[in-house]
Amino acid sequence: MGARTGTAEEQTHTNGWPTAYDDHYAVASLVEGGTSGVDSAGWIVRHVLTGS
Repeated sequence: MGARTGTAEEQTHTNGWPTAYDDHYAVASLVEGGTSGVDSAGWIVRHVLTGS
């Protein structure tokens, strides 16, 4: 299992994304206009991998 987050700052907003994987799945999420990858989109990836 592993994960990586990223943030891209544009002129007027920030985009955040995390990617994560386990033994069976790989998941990525992008939130345009969010904050850092983990703060804006991390919960989406967590929800998909854990089912909660």
